[in-house]
Amino acid sequence: MKYVDLGNLKGNALINKKKKKKKIFLIVSGILAVAIIGIFSYAFYWPLSTLIGEFLKNPGIALSFFKDPAEELKSTGGKTNFLILGIDKRSNVPYTYSGPAGKQEHNGFLSDTIILASVDLNTKKVSFVSIPRDTWVSIPGWGSFPASEGKINSAYSLGDTYSHPGGGLNLAKKVVSKHIGVTIHYTLRIDFEGFVKSVDTLDGLDINVEKTFDDFRYPTPGKESANCFGGNFNCRYEHVHFDKGKNHMDGEIALQYARSRTGTNGEGSDFARAARQQKVIQAFIKKATSLESILNPLKVNSLFKDLGETIETDFDFASVGSLLNLAKGLQISSTQTFVLDPSSEIMVIGDPNSYGGAYVIVPKNSWEEIRSKIKEFLAKASPKKENEK
Repeated sequence: MKYVDLGNLKGNALINKKKKKKKIFLIVSGILAVAIIGIFSYAFYWPLSTLIGEFLKNPGIALSFFKDPAEELKSTGGKTNFLILGIDKRSNVPYTYSGPAGKQEHNGFLSDTIILASVDLNTKKVSFVSIPRDTWVSIPGWGSFPASEGKINSAYSLGDTYSHPGGGLNLAKKVVSKHIGVTIHYTLRIDFEGFVKSVDTLDGLDINVEKTFDDFRYPTPGKESANCFGGNFNCRYEHVHFDKGKNHMDGEIALQYARSRTGTNGEGSDFARAARQQKVIQAFIKKATSLESILNPLKVNSLFKDLGETIETDFDFASVGSLLNLAKGLQISSTQTFVLDPSSEIMVIGDPNSYGGAYVIVPKNSWEEIRSKIKEFLAKASPKKENEK
């Protein structure tokens, strides 16, 4: 006859119970681990997959995250200069299309915003120079495309449409650099859709509106060529309004604020418009480089994924780390601004009869004078060293 030790039975039951709990714990932990890995893999897949590929080609890129931007970035006289282009692209018009015989053709888009951002690598101060899109310039020829003259906002469009080496980005850089006398090291182009997406990804921008204004002729997206009843163009426009003071703007509102051209209360000038655009850029840089944004993987991922072809740059991956370090150290609160319009007293409105009836802005005296003034303006952000007089 076998005897059952009830004491051992109880002990075995406790051991089995503990094993069962441990097994459940391991299963749950495994599921959580997989979920966490999945979330981070999803969050970082697009940017990291590209960066890892570049790291494998050039392991030295990783070191750029730990080096002084002044040692890594292109610069001239201690300054790194960026050209920022905002293009007037309609959401229903693609960048490329299939032309005759299946050849890929480019749709050209005008640059609605043209801003030079010059960063002093020593002081980390930023200087903005806004160039009105109606500025009349000379455009060099290439291949079978002849040298010509036109508004500066057409450079990007012509370069893309007629296959300039390096595309519209490179032609715009060349034209701007030649006329204002500043070497441009990096260029960035963004369209309206990309701008709205990126601002929304950052959960909006906080911008201080200096004075209340209305714009009753703001272009309504999708109705730029609408046939209006009665033969007027009123149906192509909408009314936008901004109140004085601190405003939290989503992407669409920030775009309206930056793009408005016919605002009341003095906000309809090129100078006022350029000043608003510079404010938006400052607010964007401040928000994008904040600790909250940088440490949020989903936010970082969205900025990479959502922009797609809405953004174009000539940044090389070897500069990524240095550019990020530079952005984090920028002295956004102490920026200085300059607008190259008639209010600067070195530009004037040209005689329409001399430019086919078009509204254009031209130098009052010469481009040489303008280059000299811009050089003087940019020098203000570079304090002299002790041994200099």
